[in-house]
Formats: sequence, structure tokens, C-alpha cells
Amino acid sequence: MIADLDKAASDFERDGFVVVPNALTPDKVRALDTAFLAHLRDQPQDFANFSDGFITAPDVLPRTDSFDPAIENALLYPLLERLVGPDFAFEELSLIQRKPTDNVGELKGWHRDIIRSFERRFEIDVISVVYYLTDVGPGDHCFSIVPGTHGRRADLRPEDIEPGMEFDALGPAGTAFIFHARCIHAGKLKLGSRERRTLHLYFGSAALPRTSEWTTIPARLAQRKAPYLPASLYAKASVREIVDGVGRKPRDLPQGTSTADQLIHVQRLANRKSEATK
Repeated sequence: MIADLDKAASDFERDGFVVVPNALTPDKVRALDTAFLAHLRDQPQDFANFSDGFITAPDVLPRTDSFDPAIENALLYPLLERLVGPDFAFEELSLIQRKPTDNVGELKGWHRDIIRSFERRFEIDVISVVYYLTDVGPGDHCFSIVPGTHGRRADLRPEDIEPGMEFDALGPAGTAFIFHARCIHAGKLKLGSRERRTLHLYFGSAALPRTSEWTTIPARLAQRKAPYLPASLYAKASVREIVDGVGRKPRDLPQGTSTADQLIHVQRLANRKSEATK
């Protein structure tokens, strides 16, 4: 369990993130990382390959139950209940691989999740959990966040961020970084980095529209009932209303287009729009 729940919740309220060491046991880290590598090998079609520095698979749950333990991590439930509410529900799970690369320009740059429009930033109301499956030291690609940009510094725009304003999340495999998706953040790429593998999960209130339809919540999870699981954990499986933002899949692609190809299409459109506004 988290040793000081009050402090963790207070740190989150102030900074928009909190670090949870040893959120996964060594056995769970090994199992999840083995499953990650197996999925890379056996299901390459699930991965959107943007560059060596950013490879992601947002819809793996229909093919495997190996990542279910990352969702059903009871150690984090008390904190999620404090941050989201007693009706917290699972929204999304994605795998991200960042290989060693000489191209250290981050694809997304500094950004907020779910809704990119600055004017709509206060509509962002979801919590992300990032699990490190590999050790991340000072020389490795890392998750980086600008403290307080969910609340007291919410008027900062991504383009306002200057070097030194950020906090780099370093830690051994098994560490969890829990952050408010309204906080400005990025994946920071570094020359000479080792390969980094992470799991990214989102949780939100079961009473609100779903923030993402990129992850399918399969029937085995939607129908799962167990006394050790929060009753609302998989409530979003039946929610059809999706927040108008980056969590919505494109409606203009041919039927049967893979999730990975849809994601690449969306990112290309976002890059064109970004270039047009410069």
C-alpha cells in the first residue's frame, strides 16, 4: 500500500503528479515486460511506428489478458479513489516503446492530453498512470512534466515552456508516475538512451463521458465481477458518449482500417495543423 496516502494526495493536488515507488513488484514487472516483448514480436500490426523514439499500441486488450494486472493493481486504488472519486473507472491502456535514437525531436512536444484546445483545458478531467517496465536513469528517455499546470499554473501554454521548468521522472522499473492529464508534459528523448518500455493507463469518473475510444474494453473485463475489484472499474465499457478531443477515432477512414493506421492518420493531421499555425 502507499505509505502516506494523505501526502501523496496533497502532492498531487499541488503539483499535478505524484511518484509511487515499487508500484509493481519485481515479479509483475518481469511478467508485464515479457508480455510487452511478446506482443511486439507476435502482434506487430498493433503498433503504430512513428519513429524509433515513439512506437505505441493503444488497443492490445482484445488479443491478450497479460496486461490485466496493470489495470487491477489494488495498491493504487485508494489513491485513485482520492483523486477521481469512489466511482473511478478504467479508460485506456497503451504500450509505448522508445528505442535508442539519434532523432531526439519529440513527435508531440509539450502538450496536454485528451483536448488540445487551450480554451477547453479545464474540460480535461482524467488521471494517467505510467508504469516503467525498464529502469530509467538520467541518460534515458523519460516522462517529463511541468508541475502545477493542471491548476495554479493552468494558464501556461505548451509553447510557453522553457528549459528548467520541467520535472524529469526517473526511476527503476516498477515505478508509477500518476499525473493529471491537464498537466503539460512530454516524452523527453535523449541521445545515448537505453530502450524504454512503459504502460500508460487512464482512469476517469464512471459518471462522465469516456475520454478515449482507442482502447477496446473486451467482454472478459466488462463482465468481470470480483470482490477485490471496484464495482465501477470497467463501467466505461458500456459508455458510448466520447469527449470531443484526441480520444475520438477518425470518422473519415475506410471501414477495417487498423487502430494503428488510424492513429498514424490522426497524428499526421495534427502535425499538418500545427505546421499551418506556425
